[in-house]
Amino acid sequence: MKPAIRSLAAGAALAALNIAVVVIFAAAPANAVTMPSGATYIADMPADAAEAMTLAVTVDGDRVVAYGTNGSDEEAWFFGTQRGGRIDMMSMYADRVQATYDGATLTGTLTMNGDGNPHAFTAAAAPAPAGIYTAAMDGARASWVVRPDRTITGVMDNSAPGDHKVSDAQAAASRQYQEQVRQMRLDQQMQQAPPMHYGTWSTVIHDRPVTATPVRGAMRF
Repeated sequence: MKPAIRSLAAGAALAALNIAVVVIFAAAPANAVTMPSGATYIADMPADAAEAMTLAVTVDGDRVVAYGTNGSDEEAWFFGTQRGGRIDMMSMYADRVQATYDGATLTGTLTMNGDGNPHAFTAAAAPAPAGIYTAAMDGARASWVVRPDRTITGVMDNSAPGDHKVSDAQAAASRQYQEQVRQMRLDQQMQQAPPMHYGTWSTVIHDRPVTATPVRGAMRF
């Protein structure tokens, strides 16, 4: 190859490399923080203007599952992803969880459709076996948050949907849509989850024994 041609080829390769680097850095969010590839965060939010809630967030790489509940008749499942330590997910009932990981804790808000008041939280990493657990039987699904102190709270949905679709953010901004999906949740006949035995995760749903499954960030249902 002639020197002039070799020089042009090298210059073109260098330019392509520079463009790729610029694109990579442009795509990365500012102040991005890498979350642990597998971790669970749990927070209890006391009643302020709204009722008390408990939230658990479990991460598996970039995939995330979160579960919020008041432990009596309200719950919300969130399925999505995290990018650079940032999470923004909506449930099928137009609830929303937004959070940022700072390298140690997960800080954010949980907003339930119906009360409209953001529940602020700061959640530290919770060691296993703390986390989210769920079990389904005869069309019902019971779900629990197991705290590090071994206390447990959760709700059972007696007509659990088979597919927890994510609300479209644009549609969820509509008051009519919010009221529609809020009524859907009220129709689900939710109640306090049955007791689950710590360690064995065994419980009884509709008079039938079942063992709950720990929920991971990559799970979808």
